[in-house]
Amino acid sequence: MDMPGNRSGKNKPENRPGDSSGPASFEIQPITPSAVDPSFPPLSPALVLRDRPDAPFVLGPGFSVGRVDLIKDRVDLIKDRVDLIRDQVNTRGIRGVCLGDLFTPQQIISFDRKMSGTALPVSVAVKARLTGNEDVEIEAPGSLSGIRLVEWVQPEGELNHLSRILRAYSKAGIWNRLILPVKTDTELDESLIRFAVANPNIVHSWQVEDSNSRPVSSPALKTGSAKQNDPAMTAAIELSPLPGQPFWQALADPAVLLIYLDQYGLKKVIRWRVPDQGQGVVTTGGALSWHFVRPQALSDSRLNEICQLVGAGGSVDTRWVRYNLERAFLIAYVTEMGLVVACSSLKHPRPDYIAALSGQTGMDLSSYLERGYTSVRPEYRGLGIATRLLAGLTERAKDRMIFSLISEDNLATQKIALRNRTQKVTTFFSRKTGKQMGVWMPESMLDRHFRKNA
Repeated sequence: MDMPGNRSGKNKPENRPGDSSGPASFEIQPITPSAVDPSFPPLSPALVLRDRPDAPFVLGPGFSVGRVDLIKDRVDLIKDRVDLIRDQVNTRGIRGVCLGDLFTPQQIISFDRKMSGTALPVSVAVKARLTGNEDVEIEAPGSLSGIRLVEWVQPEGELNHLSRILRAYSKAGIWNRLILPVKTDTELDESLIRFAVANPNIVHSWQVEDSNSRPVSSPALKTGSAKQNDPAMTAAIELSPLPGQPFWQALADPAVLLIYLDQYGLKKVIRWRVPDQGQGVVTTGGALSWHFVRPQALSDSRLNEICQLVGAGGSVDTRWVRYNLERAFLIAYVTEMGLVVACSSLKHPRPDYIAALSGQTGMDLSSYLERGYTSVRPEYRGLGIATRLLAGLTERAKDRMIFSLISEDNLATQKIALRNRTQKVTTFFSRKTGKQMGVWMPESMLDRHFRKNA
């Protein structure tokens, strides 16, 4: 049976920057009702360890519930769980384990270190409190322990710190599943919901549950003053939803999700979506169309869509976005499933903007184009789209000079710039942003720039 991931070896043609054509439709592949691939040992529902009163995990469709009190007096919980997993691997040949113990982030790291030394071929899902404070260094599990999924519950602390925990785990290739109570009355709960909706590449799935730990629905956003706290997050939330639903929403239980994470990994599973009609999956990024156009060629609705995506990026003054794009030299954007999923541009900077910038940097940037307004939907990040967009723009600038501004704390954008053979030529303190900024230019243009500013 063909499963998501295209393991049959058939390669799809890849669209290049500037090629606006693409596959007419996605490759649809079947999903069995049980969502279990028979090509590897599944997590069997028959292996629920109900005969052990202190057993904290199940090997099948569900996390254990309400068993934490039965093991609260155990002296070495972490060692006990590692020994129990080792026993199940050796005696039953299990492939995956869902732990029901309620860990802290620190206990996850202790478990990670002990499991890493066992070299057991097993994937693990754990449940943990999403808690911590700024005084505790954030550490994520490594790849050797087999931790593939963490179900986060009972959030407590500052959003900034908790979001950093989630980012660290996502970066480590671990699926973050956030669980919140039905009554999300606290400011933290509401903020976490907003963060999850705006960052599906970090909070990979979420759920609200009733008092009996039964899933109810995905959380709904409230309206009110909280909506105005972060304009970029608000813009990201209000982006038009992608067609269909995320693959994880089609699975009834996180243990089944663990099967797919074990076989395919986070980077593939997070890109799968289930279409509105019919069985099957589509892969986001599988049928991208690239466009490099003058602003006059855009419809009003398409330009509005691009402006909204730029605002969702969170690093620009949105008051000038539409004005600048309407007067841009070139706009680049990528579409899939009828929606804009990424964009960038070469702008004609306003004269007052260039004058202020020249005064702060001591450089003559008149007649230069500014490369900016680069933004990628969260569902499409990590696919190299921004890198290819910027390369396509630079190629089409021909003999025109280009610069871009990147804040010194924006390491992700700096990495993209370096991959595009762009170098930082100077830095200055921006009074407007309150940050140290870098002026970057393509390597191929540096000689001309330095001659002009000699």
